[in-house]
Amino acid sequence: MQTIPYGNLEKRFQSVAGLATLDATDKFFFKQSLNSRLRDAWDRADWPELIELKTLPLTRDTANVLSTGQVDFDVLEVWDKHPYGDQTAQKILYQIIESDVLMRPTFTGSEIVVLAKKKFTDYEEGSLVPSFLENYLLSAILADFFKGDGQADRAIREENQAEEYMARAFDRVERLQQQNRPTIGQYSTTNPTLIYQST
Repeated sequence: MQTIPYGNLEKRFQSVAGLATLDATDKFFFKQSLNSRLRDAWDRADWPELIELKTLPLTRDTANVLSTGQVDFDVLEVWDKHPYGDQTAQKILYQIIESDVLMRPTFTGSEIVVLAKKKFTDYEEGSLVPSFLENYLLSAILADFFKGDGQADRAIREENQAEEYMARAFDRVERLQQQNRPTIGQYSTTNPTLIYQST
């Protein structure tokens, strides 16, 4: 994933906001606004930059429950085999309890393949911020800044600009959708759902 340094985005904010320097209060505001806006954006789409396929081994606990153990990412989908490497791969039912991915008793495999999304964690000074959201974040943070400074007109303009950047990001995701997830071929209800790679 391409990233930009936290400090670079902070400097862009300082420049566009017209601030000669950022004092402790300004820096605190920037951090709070950045994380609030980034957390919201994180959950608005399954961004390609934040998802990947992972193969996870399964183990049985003392109650004979088959599971992965605790995972540190969000699980979007689960297959019994690699969906891009095996045309007979099937999506399977699962349950997540306390970050542990549990399989149904009927599943007999020794591993699963999951579509995993990185969990959001707060960004601090020195962090690397996802660059695909850079323009959205800058306008959104400026909107928060102008709103707090009583500059309603400028806040509205930046908020609208931020949403325009977000709409462009959504369009990009839609164009790349076939690369994000395997195409699911639906057959008659009596047959299993097969997953195959688009050509």
